[in-house]
Amino acid sequence: MTAGHPSVIRTASRGRSPRAIVLAHFDPHGDFDPHVRHAIAEYRRFADRLVVVSNGGRELPASLKSLVDDFLPRANIGYDFCAWRDGLATLDRSAFDEVICVNDSVYGPLFDLKPAFEDSRTAAADLWGMVVSDQPTSRDLPRRRHVQSWFFGMRKPLLESSCFDAFWSAVEPLSSKREVVERHEVGLSQHVLHAGFSVAGLYDATTAARVSLREVIPQLSIAAPLRSWRLVKKSRRTPHNPSELVWWRLLEAGVPFVKVGLFRLNHYGIDLDRVRRGLTRSTAYDLGLIRGHLARCG
Repeated sequence: MTAGHPSVIRTASRGRSPRAIVLAHFDPHGDFDPHVRHAIAEYRRFADRLVVVSNGGRELPASLKSLVDDFLPRANIGYDFCAWRDGLATLDRSAFDEVICVNDSVYGPLFDLKPAFEDSRTAAADLWGMVVSDQPTSRDLPRRRHVQSWFFGMRKPLLESSCFDAFWSAVEPLSSKREVVERHEVGLSQHVLHAGFSVAGLYDATTAARVSLREVIPQLSIAAPLRSWRLVKKSRRTPHNPSELVWWRLLEAGVPFVKVGLFRLNHYGIDLDRVRRGLTRSTAYDLGLIRGHLARCG
């Protein structure tokens, strides 16, 4: 565990309410990829306390030690929610008006995070995030509104509630990622909503217009007919994963991230060259960070 850095913290807290950020990190080789180092440097600008919890990471790189207040290496057990649980346990929650939980399953921030933290669409929410979805983990389950867990924030009324304690004290290792999404990701938002708290996101798929063919057509290619057919077919279904199907809508909504899974799995058959061109036009993000990560990790 590393010590705090008061000079950095005073700069971060000037002119706003105190905020902590807890990053859940995982890398198959235990490394901190350059895209993760970029993210940590950006999060530091907005965090009065920055905690990095590494599932399987051995040591914090020397270049990050001046940026991170607490580093918790742990066994790769329990996915991100168990990592966040352990990271949250290091905090004096009464000292913060907001605690943000993030992971490294996204590339970014692609542009300045400040507008996202100050956005009127989420300003009054007790639990807020970049994206709200209602996609269930399987077709036999109901659609339930929830904040996608790769970036979510909890504000003071929630932090000080018994609802917070009840949820996080019940977080435990689960056997599959699908179960984690169902019980922890969807479960967190549902737990919060049932307790009377509010939920919001910069992009809310539950209120957004249906994805139109006009939006999808530019993603198609006669050179990739099978991929294009998959995209048309899957885009007609609802609900969908907005973070991977409508990446352009997220950018337009002010979400400064793109999912790693869009590039690694591309479940919907998106034209990735178009994604790269779109990022080049609309952001100053170094696409070399994406290329390097994919080359190393597949």
